[in-house]
Amino acid sequence: MIRSWFDSHVEALWDRLTKSASKNGLYSEVSRHWMEGLYLVGIILMTAGLVCAVIEPVNIGYLVFPSSGAQSATETGVDALAILLGSVGVYLSYASGRQTTRSRVVNFYLTIGLLMIAIAVYIGIYVLSSK
Repeated sequence: MIRSWFDSHVEALWDRLTKSASKNGLYSEVSRHWMEGLYLVGIILMTAGLVCAVIEPVNIGYLVFPSSGAQSATETGVDALAILLGSVGVYLSYASGRQTTRSRVVNFYLTIGLLMIAIAVYIGIYVLSSK
């Protein structure tokens, strides 16, 4: 009885989410471009050093492993975060130049983009100096 009640509520929620997503076009965009998203996730993880962290596992007690020959899984996550922040910052800076109607949006995108790039560079320099 509880399971049927739970299943019916989950089904109703799923139907409601599907209808609202299809109205916005988000669901159709995700269903059409899921392979590109998967490629981007793969590229970011490979660039962050996932293969090195898997091949040479080290003590995960370190946030950044102090040796230059190996890296921990948490360091891979930190590197992936820095790459993702920098990429989003570059895209927002690029998008600021494409906004021609509202000057406040241009300033906002450019400020947020440059701030994200600065944070990504700071994280990268921190990781590099810890090695």
